[in-house]
Amino acid sequence: MSNWADTRRADRVAAAEQARENQRMVFEQRRADKAADAQLRQAAADKARADRAATLKKLTGWIRDHVLDLMFLPVILVPAVLAWKAMADYGHSIFGGPGVLLPLFSEGAMWVFAFAVAIAARVDRPTGWLKTGTWVFAAVAAALNFTHGLDVPGGGIGHGVVMALVSVGGVVVHQLVHANPRRTRRTRAERAAAKVDRDADKRLHRVRRAAVRQAAAQVAPDGTATLLYRPGTFTLRGGFGRPRLSSATVPGLPVDQPGDELREGLADEVTAYLAALPAPDVTAAGKTSHPSGRGQTPAATPAVEVPAEIADKFGGYVARVRAAIDSGRLPAEPSKDAVRKFLRIRATYAAAVWQAATHDDGPDDGRQEVTA
Repeated sequence: MSNWADTRRADRVAAAEQARENQRMVFEQRRADKAADAQLRQAAADKARADRAATLKKLTGWIRDHVLDLMFLPVILVPAVLAWKAMADYGHSIFGGPGVLLPLFSEGAMWVFAFAVAIAARVDRPTGWLKTGTWVFAAVAAALNFTHGLDVPGGGIGHGVVMALVSVGGVVVHQLVHANPRRTRRTRAERAAAKVDRDADKRLHRVRRAAVRQAAAQVAPDGTATLLYRPGTFTLRGGFGRPRLSSATVPGLPVDQPGDELREGLADEVTAYLAALPAPDVTAAGKTSHPSGRGQTPAATPAVEVPAEIADKFGGYVARVRAAIDSGRLPAEPSKDAVRKFLRIRATYAAAVWQAATHDDGPDDGRQEVTA
């Protein structure tokens, strides 16, 4: 009997313990649900707060970026509204009820072109014809409003001028603000570099045009022609829209050497000129006399130091100076500056040519010893 009672007592205790455990689990579940719900509400509130902050930031950023547009908005909007109302009334007085649509032609076409110009400028597309359409329809709107000002009771030229200016005032302001693409303002150094690049391009274009004008043409048997250009280093000379290329030397760069054919032709010309000169007269005092009147004892004439840059052209320069002296284009005893101006070369080169051309070095050939 006691065993049965003990068993029932133990069962009741176990049942009570189980009930308490169930209640504890239910309480823990409710507390966990409340905590999760509070966490979800907090997350939703944080998201809403972040969305509001992002929207406000975007709005303030847009306002900051378009503050200039917002400043001009009343100046653009008020004339447009006034002109639209005036054209609607004018159209109604002419066409009746459907006449209220007249602003869609006069004002609407003008503004459509104006907005198209702004959109095209923003994406760097051509805007020439769109601007033309804007100003054509602006002229149409101004003419219609001017006529309306003349026709209104008590109106006149003054009313017409005011209404015409009001009708196009908004679109003029809009185009001044939005018609050109927005570009970052360049620094002073960038503007200077861009100007140098433009000047270099212009000079290269002029050089190429001068090279084309001075180029030789090689004609084939079939009649086709090919331009042949003379390579080398040149500078532009002359003006009045037709500059020419003139040979030049640049310090630090090798001097252009003429081709074999040019060198041989120049040598032949110099040799022919020297052979055509009359033989020198030897006086009793041992001096050499030349037709140009130049004479000097050989021992008194030093050797000429020929600059390496004009070594191939030196003989030709000397021959040209002597021919000019014999023909009277230069005086019998020209100065170094006269030789420089005649040959259009540097003063150092002209000095060597002058020394070789105006001094004799012996009875052998009537010419001075030249050392390179």
